[in-house]
Amino acid sequence: MTNGGKADQTPRDVPDVAVKTRRGFSIVWLVPLVAAAIAGWLAYTTLTEKGPEITISFKTAEGLEAGKTKIKYKDVEIGKVDDVVLSDDLSKVIVSASMHKGTGPHLTKATRFWVVRPRLGAGGVSGLSTLVSGAYIEMDPAEGEQATEFVGLEVPPVVQSGAAGTEYNLRADRLGSISRGSPIAYRGIDVGEVMGYELAADSNEVHFLVFVKAPYDQLIKADTRFWNASGIDVSMGANGVNVEMESLQSLLTGGIAFQTPAFALSKPPAEEGTSFDLYRNRAAIGEAELTEKHPFLLNFAGSVRGLEVGSPVEMRGIRIGSVTDIEIVFDEKSPIPTIPVTIVIEPERITGSGGKRGFEDMYEAAKKAVENGLRAQLKTGSLLTGQLFVDLDYYPNLPPATLEMGGKYPEVPTVPTELAVITKSVTEILEKVTSLPLDQVVEDMRKMIQSTERLINSPDIHQSVKLLRETAEAAQATLKQAESTLASADSLIGPKSQVRYDAVEMMQELRGAARSIRVLTDYLERHPEALIRGKSGGSGQ
Repeated sequence: MTNGGKADQTPRDVPDVAVKTRRGFSIVWLVPLVAAAIAGWLAYTTLTEKGPEITISFKTAEGLEAGKTKIKYKDVEIGKVDDVVLSDDLSKVIVSASMHKGTGPHLTKATRFWVVRPRLGAGGVSGLSTLVSGAYIEMDPAEGEQATEFVGLEVPPVVQSGAAGTEYNLRADRLGSISRGSPIAYRGIDVGEVMGYELAADSNEVHFLVFVKAPYDQLIKADTRFWNASGIDVSMGANGVNVEMESLQSLLTGGIAFQTPAFALSKPPAEEGTSFDLYRNRAAIGEAELTEKHPFLLNFAGSVRGLEVGSPVEMRGIRIGSVTDIEIVFDEKSPIPTIPVTIVIEPERITGSGGKRGFEDMYEAAKKAVENGLRAQLKTGSLLTGQLFVDLDYYPNLPPATLEMGGKYPEVPTVPTELAVITKSVTEILEKVTSLPLDQVVEDMRKMIQSTERLINSPDIHQSVKLLRETAEAAQATLKQAESTLASADSLIGPKSQVRYDAVEMMQELRGAARSIRVLTDYLERHPEALIRGKSGGSGQ
């Protein structure tokens, strides 16, 4: 009820709230714990599956992109480029990459990396697939101490690690047309490649590193000879023009060839790293194997144009040596310079009675040969090239001479060249002609011609020719008359009668006389002067 219009202020009954504390794990905390466990597992999995981090330095970043460029081995992805930055000194590019798990044992100090992109080299065109897929980094693993920092190759290696074969060293006096990747051939078969080259420390040689594939490396023995087979080897000498070519590939890219003598095939193979000489061509191998050489000196007074160092020295068409030096010497005592030519005789080319042993005493043998007429002469070996060679031969009709032993080398006497002999003969003839009194001879001939013309044009000569012609015509008429008479009497005179026989003889004599007169008349018409001086080449009658 209300009091005085006011509501009743007495509070109602309110139930009491009882608060109890629950003990134990709340399910609310399960969610963050599961999330943390998953995150931990993911972190663990990431760490355990992640491969090593490496850096590779290149001279340029051409074709490389962070987050895109892959690292491959045998066309299988094994890593990816994470970042590409410049070095502090701006001299190179540093590539940071993440490798796949399991690649760590193969990342050693000998492992090599290079960028695969389209290239044109001695071995042909490579990397064409990257025109579509983009450039990538190729890895060539190798055994050794593990590493994480590498220096990338600017060009792909010629031979990758693990290839079966053997490496050798070659040395030559020049590079020629050989390049990195040039083939190595054996009997025309490609059996290896040139891996690289460099100038020797003393700058006097070029050193090559070559690789010969298995099983062909078993053909390389201590006696094997290598030569430069690059392009076309064209040589011009006394024997003409010589052209050699190993193969079409060597013509385009250069190359090296080798041969092993038959007697050496049974020997053990050469060890890896063995050094060999690289000869300039195949012919130079035989020259280098002739170790015994005896020098001699030749002095020529005339021109030696066409003679050069390396020109052959021959005897009866067989090469027995070569020219090693050509000089020109001016002597104050003589106004004409001399040309000393140094040659070497190789006795191993000469077969003696006891086999191919050369001369037992070369200089003693040369001394006896000179006393018997041995001389040196320059001869032309080829009209096409004009090359000269030294010819040693015997001239027994020449004055005696000896082998001069007082100089630097024993001196063999020389004889002038065939051209010089001909030139000398022509010069002597011209000198004799020049010494003749040509003016007087010409004047006498002119007077004789004038006298002959007057004689030919004289009336007596013309009258004599006229009488001879009339005589010939009369004789011809008589002959015809005789023939007619004989024909008329033929029916009266038998074929075997004496009269017929005599008549026939007379007719033949008359015919011969008439012919002679006719010939004489014709000749006198053409040569009337013959009445004065006689028939040319005849008895003068």
